[in-house]
Amino acid sequence: MRRLFADIHRHDIEAAVRVAAAVGLPLLALDAIGRLDLAVYAAFGGLAMLYGHSEPAKKRVESQIVAGTGLVVTMAVAMAWSASQAPLAVLGALLVLTVIAAVTLGSAMRWIPRGEMFFVLVLLIIAAIPTKWESLPLALAVGAGGAAFSVLLAVINGIGALPGEEKPEGWRRRIASGYADLDRRQHLVVLAAATLGVLAAWSLALALALGIGHPFWAAVTVAALMPALAAKEVWRRAVHLMVGTLGGVAIAALLFSFEPGPLALIAIIVICQAVAEIAVSRNYGVALLFFCPLAIGMSNLSRGAPWPPILVDRVAEAALGVAVAFLTIFAGRRILKVT
Repeated sequence: MRRLFADIHRHDIEAAVRVAAAVGLPLLALDAIGRLDLAVYAAFGGLAMLYGHSEPAKKRVESQIVAGTGLVVTMAVAMAWSASQAPLAVLGALLVLTVIAAVTLGSAMRWIPRGEMFFVLVLLIIAAIPTKWESLPLALAVGAGGAAFSVLLAVINGIGALPGEEKPEGWRRRIASGYADLDRRQHLVVLAAATLGVLAAWSLALALALGIGHPFWAAVTVAALMPALAAKEVWRRAVHLMVGTLGGVAIAALLFSFEPGPLALIAIIVICQAVAEIAVSRNYGVALLFFCPLAIGMSNLSRGAPWPPILVDRVAEAALGVAVAFLTIFAGRRILKVT
């Protein structure tokens, strides 16, 4: 761990500060006006700041616009499902579509962090929040505002970009060229594995009654591990990701066992997001040590549910997700005929 963070440079610290500001300032503003019930939407919109790590400043703005738009659309879909009180099967279909869209978009954009983890997280958590149709405009405006604030910070950072930095090719052309360069067979196998794995984990968590209301962590765990499927050192990376996921849940259990109040919870989320920003391009498994408390904290930010049942539930779901992910990766590798 010490060696991992030994090569931190000034731009890493600046990026971590921007990420912390992108999520922290909107949350503090909502807390100040007594509308912490909207905090989860602002926080999820602010996740756009995590995308495009290590990209040139102007290109990262482009990545965050696309990611932010995708996150807000995912929020809208989840809120519409909740407001309509549609059957659970409809949410399952939306989960499948979310995974397919997120995997394909991430592969075409080639951004970091790869995979569909945050889109699955947003869909299932927002869907679990009871919502009325009249609440949608304000909640979505807050979510879009969180995403827009993240992009604004990236734009401000891009103003000082090097004069010789290449101009981005545009998101449409970037997606088209990225998709054209994909190994179709490998992409389809990864897509099928991620979709089936996420859906299986979510369905099992529901069937086994592991969750409180709407279990999501098993599905998120599988989504977090799927980027390792096609890697050359898949099992080493998979073990790192599994340990990072379970370790992150354990860290969350420790942090939230102290029953943090709203301001302390915001501080935990901000710190975890800043550290994850530094770690994500170095070792995704280490980044998950901080992504997990971040995600779990966000999931309870505006709900105020008791922590002990949530933490027990998350540990059980993480273990289930890891087991499903391991089997999914194994099957996917056999189909790809790689070891």
